[in-house]
Amino acid sequence: MLVNLSKIKAVIVDDDVFKGTDIRKALEFNGIRNIMTVRNQKELWEQLYHGGEKTDLIVTDMQYPLEAGEAIDEEAGFKLIERMEKEKIDIPVIVCSSLNYVIPNILGNVWYNKLNDLDFNFKEVLGRLE
Repeated sequence: MLVNLSKIKAVIVDDDVFKGTDIRKALEFNGIRNIMTVRNQKELWEQLYHGGEKTDLIVTDMQYPLEAGEAIDEEAGFKLIERMEKEKIDIPVIVCSSLNYVIPNILGNVWYNKLNDLDFNFKEVLGRLE
């Protein structure tokens, strides 16, 4: 069964405004309209636990601050995925990073590179949603 992407609520976790905008455009191109962007993990956890509306998809960078005002944590994305597994949070995750990571046990990886077609790459990964 295909998922109706227009009904999905996505949260982008990225501290880079330009990259976040590019990701938002790629998600919108693929039919996702309900999109929130957070700049650090503290904001993400507040949204997940107190945001009121269910989150259906997380698109995360791998390097960003864990909290506002902190330095960039180069392991932030890994910490997010690890915590979600530990707390049994079953929300699909797409990693979108300028470093070409391949991470198992997530929905997919999109390499953020101006030479890549983000719209198409997200379409391919979003096609795995059930």
